[in-house]
Amino acid sequence: MQVEFHQRGGCPLCDSSEQKILCEIPYHDHRLMKFIEQFYQGRIPSESLTSGVYRVVACAQCDFIYQDPVLNEIGMRTLYEEWIDNAKSLHKKRTAKSKLYRQYVGQVQTLSRLFARRPGQVRVLDFGMGWGYWSRMAQAHGFDVVGFELSIQRSQYARRMGVTVIDDLGAAGDGFDFIYANQVFEHLTDPVKTLQTLCRCLKPQGIIHLRVPDGRGVANRLARQGWSPDLDAIHPLEHINCFTRETLTRLAAGAGLKPFNPPLRLNWGSTWGGIRREIADRLLTTHLYLRR
Repeated sequence: MQVEFHQRGGCPLCDSSEQKILCEIPYHDHRLMKFIEQFYQGRIPSESLTSGVYRVVACAQCDFIYQDPVLNEIGMRTLYEEWIDNAKSLHKKRTAKSKLYRQYVGQVQTLSRLFARRPGQVRVLDFGMGWGYWSRMAQAHGFDVVGFELSIQRSQYARRMGVTVIDDLGAAGDGFDFIYANQVFEHLTDPVKTLQTLCRCLKPQGIIHLRVPDGRGVANRLARQGWSPDLDAIHPLEHINCFTRETLTRLAAGAGLKPFNPPLRLNWGSTWGGIRREIADRLLTTHLYLRR
């Protein structure tokens, strides 16, 4: 089996085959090839993509925006294991500014307020944990944390850093109180099936926290200006699903989940900035807390 592109067979949310094309550029187009060459630092052989087309479509039934076609399974594995510079990714995480870790602290503090139990009694799954830094922050606050990550390099690193890692999500059972999935669902070929699998890992009163890039305005930007590298929510090859708050809520509904607002944050930094952030997260952004 080799790296190839394949059609997705229908909308990833509603399965409709009716599409409206928003953007269509062959991967051999000089502008797109230049971006791929620079972003992946020449790690992608040009012949691997020449037969493919970067096509962004909107479902005619539910308005969900997604890429079609996408890389096949071997292509996706090659992308995340070989074409992405994992050493650079890890260095970026190791040298991140304290703002990132303050965000992690805020999320873990919100987690602590969701359950009227000691942290050690709350079992947490970090789904798509990457290098495991959020898992380690939750561990530092006393939570019982397990990580899951498809990348072998990243899961091995997290293990060395003391994170308990599982390799088979199907064997994880239904014992998790809280599942955290940050910047994961935009990458998944079948997000509905994955979310349904995560639901089976939850306790009856369990909670899932989804965070994905915000796709607000993408369709309008494509209509006005066409594709440009700064449209991260539809990053070629990687961000194959483009969610808005409405479509992320629709994804949740397909798995029997409803959004709810968590307790107010403990530390706002500044009053006005905190109020703005609360309003955005509760009404606009693609950061959702979900439960049955």
